[in-house]
Amino acid sequence: MRSHLKFLSALTLGTVLAACSSAPTAANHWVLVSQAGSSTVAVVDPQAGRVVRRISVGMLPHRLLLSPDAHSAYAVLVGSQAVAEIDLKTLSLQRTFLTAPVPERREDGTLIRAHADANASAHSSCYDCHGGGAAKPAIVGTRPFGITLSEDGLNLIVSQIRAGNLAILNREEGKLERTLPLPPTGLAKEAADVTRMGESLYVALRPPQPATTPSVVRRLDAKTLEFQSEAETGSDPAMLLPDPERGRGLVTNFETNTLSAFGVGGKSAVYTVTPGPLGMLRLPGNQLLSLNYYSNAVSLVNLGSGAVETLPLAFGGRTYVNPTHAALAPGGRTAYIVSSGTEGNLLVFDLGLKRVVGAIPVDGLSFDVLVVPKP
Repeated sequence: MRSHLKFLSALTLGTVLAACSSAPTAANHWVLVSQAGSSTVAVVDPQAGRVVRRISVGMLPHRLLLSPDAHSAYAVLVGSQAVAEIDLKTLSLQRTFLTAPVPERREDGTLIRAHADANASAHSSCYDCHGGGAAKPAIVGTRPFGITLSEDGLNLIVSQIRAGNLAILNREEGKLERTLPLPPTGLAKEAADVTRMGESLYVALRPPQPATTPSVVRRLDAKTLEFQSEAETGSDPAMLLPDPERGRGLVTNFETNTLSAFGVGGKSAVYTVTPGPLGMLRLPGNQLLSLNYYSNAVSLVNLGSGAVETLPLAFGGRTYVNPTHAALAPGGRTAYIVSSGTEGNLLVFDLGLKRVVGAIPVDGLSFDVLVVPKP
């Protein structure tokens, strides 16, 4: 996720938003942005067009999730083997949960003396020791990445790329309850993402990257976590998304410029978009937005007809690059899109006009976005 362009000033943005019919008319929500490059989650006021707070959470915050009661948000810390819980009332870090035990020994069986001396197993994030610079390397652990809720909402389910498993975290107790090993299929062994749809849990297993061999989308029973079925997809699946109206899951195939749909009977549809589909966002009216990282564009996909319309991310004479993820504003007329890179921006995208109408500067190497209610 590389290189980026500049932003409009907050003053100019405020003028543009005030004139735009799809912009929020009241500051009734915040927008959270995970900022992997600065180990923070930004709190954006979309009406003011600026970041109002940066919450330090841990190394490489990526995917974000809202709690069922909308009182908390969760950020997966890819580089700190943990999940951060953010209190949305105080806009502060509430606590962290380890997604795997701190190892006592290395793969060769030798004791990790520093872990023993620092009582590392008593910590709830590897960031406590490695994030401050005292311990090297800064980025460590099982690489947790995808996150979803259990069917009853009591647990967080986190996919771990390096460990090849699912971590089941108890939300109330704030700790790891158990892990579910995911047997590989061929070379596909890295748990790249996870999502739940009704009574099924979908997991994307990919081969170590870079790769050209297939990945698989595996379907598990959401209650028992028992295997149900699986189907092949591209070698680098980036995101899973439920499509409940059709009883299927969608996956972006980053390297083949496609979105694939999987139902109980296997693959049911393929949609071709422009290079680098990464994130997806369901929209009102049977539509989906594909965030195409290498194209500096988004694709508007009609899930019924299969029609695809590509829309550039340009505004004020500038092109905004490397879109990663998007979130829908209340009312469904505006999408917030993360333009990643060394100079990050949160783009305000008018879905009716099908174009960018504003840009809010955020930190570089930002990734995911989540709309949350103000208290």
